[in-house]
Amino acid sequence: MKLNPNVAEALNRQINNELNASYTYLAMAAYFESQDLPGFAQWFRGHSVEEEAHAMRIFDFVAQRGARIELDGIKKPKVDFDSPVEALELALANEEQVSDQINALFELAHDVKEYSTQNMLNWFLAEQAEEEDLFGKILDKTKAANGDRWNLLLLDKDMGAQPEQAQE
Repeated sequence: MKLNPNVAEALNRQINNELNASYTYLAMAAYFESQDLPGFAQWFRGHSVEEEAHAMRIFDFVAQRGARIELDGIKKPKVDFDSPVEALELALANEEQVSDQINALFELAHDVKEYSTQNMLNWFLAEQAEEEDLFGKILDKTKAANGDRWNLLLLDKDMGAQPEQAQE
């Protein structure tokens, strides 16, 4: 059964949203490299790869359902931040925005009775809840460092010790 055209269009937008998130996290990795915080940089590189994997998961679903895949341009991400806290606040806001986008997609799929799309999106709903929680905790720890370089370096070491992001 072919994908509902409105759902296909929304899924194509979400592919682009995920690729934009990937590019944003790559820019954040570059920022943290410039701040000599390699643990944060590695962590954001991993999240960049993860977001690209999310895009490909949707890409594969759209292709499997016989709909046309239409890619859009990638927006230039913000590359300069006043502090690590500012970068992490933007990252958390980005995750919250992606959650809103996935929720809207789920509602659309429900409204037009696209049950297989809803099933696929269930994974994303759980993933986004985990991501918001994770980014929120890291932001809180970064705020607790209170701009102190030593505390930030200790946190950076912890960030670098976190397991690599899974290729989902």
